[in-house]
Amino acid sequence: MRLQKYKTILLDGDGVLWKSDQPIPGINSFFEFIKEKGIRWALLTNNNTRTAQDYINKLGSFGIQAGPDSVFTSSTVTADYLLEKYGKDAFLHVVGMDGLTQTLSDAGFNFTHGEEQPNNEVVAVVAGMDREINLQKITIAMRLIKNGAAFIATNTDGSFPTPEGINPGTGMVIGALHYASGIEPFVVGKPQPAIFHTALKALNAQPGETLMVGDRLETDILGANLLDIQSVAVLTGVTSKKEISQKDIKPSFIFDDISSLHQALKEVYGP
Repeated sequence: MRLQKYKTILLDGDGVLWKSDQPIPGINSFFEFIKEKGIRWALLTNNNTRTAQDYINKLGSFGIQAGPDSVFTSSTVTADYLLEKYGKDAFLHVVGMDGLTQTLSDAGFNFTHGEEQPNNEVVAVVAGMDREINLQKITIAMRLIKNGAAFIATNTDGSFPTPEGINPGTGMVIGALHYASGIEPFVVGKPQPAIFHTALKALNAQPGETLMVGDRLETDILGANLLDIQSVAVLTGVTSKKEISQKDIKPSFIFDDISSLHQALKEVYGP
């Protein structure tokens, strides 16, 4: 398999374009290249702790221009899913941080949050990352789920990369609620297809002319593979070349970082 001339490139953020608030070297040249070649792009991130506008601002701080039509988070796609399934009049209970609660509020939902005890009938418990998760939050959400509320998870990433090392991810929260309630969540983010379909539709793109660039096999690469989207694993995030060799999930291509992918694409596209 060879790299081809793609019309669309989908990109994960953490571990691909940045670590924490530090850009990974080479991203500006990469974005200048895809702009020059007329390649459409979108950010697909499972991180639910920030809003889409936060990511637009973050990319802007790196010198990369982005708009709402090129940023898709697990929170925005979760809000879209909930609107379609329940309507904005549905009452929710949320376990999560500002990125998730602000996104759901902007979508028009009413909800209780964290340690608040709902007085309304709750149709769904929506859970994302919570760095202040505690027994009371788990107890309230667990009881709601066991009493029949749907269990919706933004994503289940077990970890994410930082300059200091690997930190626990949203899966820490989802795992606690899953094991406490005995109920499997409905997962919206990668590797599930919703976030990919939403981005492809917004970009008027087809899987066969799209490339997904990520650092995590179980989300970025598996999600792309399930939709027959060619995939690149970069080694600047949570996955090593040794791990790739040992796992059943295989990317179409492996590159050390975004710069080496850029150089390979330059050879494909030519001057």
